[in-house]
Amino acid sequence: MMQNMNSELSKLLTRLNAPVGIQPASREHIAELKRKSEVAAYKEHIARKTKKLLNLTGLNTHFLSCHFDNYYCDRSEQFDAVEKAKRYCEKFTEYSAVAKGFLFSGTSGTGKNHLASAMVNELVAKNHFVVLLSVMDLLAKVRESYKDSAISEEKLMNDFLRPDLLIIDELGLQRGSVDEVLWLTRIIDKRLYARKPTSFITNLKKSELQELLGERAYGRILESVGLGVLFNWPSYRVKRAGGSNEQ
Repeated sequence: MMQNMNSELSKLLTRLNAPVGIQPASREHIAELKRKSEVAAYKEHIARKTKKLLNLTGLNTHFLSCHFDNYYCDRSEQFDAVEKAKRYCEKFTEYSAVAKGFLFSGTSGTGKNHLASAMVNELVAKNHFVVLLSVMDLLAKVRESYKDSAISEEKLMNDFLRPDLLIIDELGLQRGSVDEVLWLTRIIDKRLYARKPTSFITNLKKSELQELLGERAYGRILESVGLGVLFNWPSYRVKRAGGSNEQ
């Protein structure tokens, strides 16, 4: 039966003026082509999804190129910070299950944003939805909702709940008004209850942050944190003044 089938296929190829040597594809070959096509389609889907997630992170062009391997280290504390950041990304599912984020604190120019951005890029590559947003941009979105009746409080809160990880940058630059602190506390509370980790980057010392936010908001931040790193080394910007590789 197989010989008859091959004979008929050969006749068909002859009628179609197929080049000499062309043979019918075997079932195994067709199955392999299908598998390769599916793999290519899956890779393309992941690439599109990753690009979309990167577009939603809030990272500017400079920080999109930040990774663990281009983080400048010249002291043990910096190497330790990188290892802690890597472990957080490796165990993100575990941290996420208990809504635990991280807190990066220290003076300006010590590489907090570079390391946080490296974490964003690492997690996005694993198809997690991560957003890094300055506290001022976060509060600006809240103020916009006051002016736009189409943005309900529920919709606004759902937007803040959507990311798998929300990183609030420049914590402490806000005015510290009662309304701002209340909104910040509510967002943190909602994400805690939804088992969504929230992380923070600040230039302030603990005492300064506590004074600005008050006991309740500061306490909720501490409750949200599963990893804390103090960037207590000299500013990279000062050290590399005039260079182009600021962290």
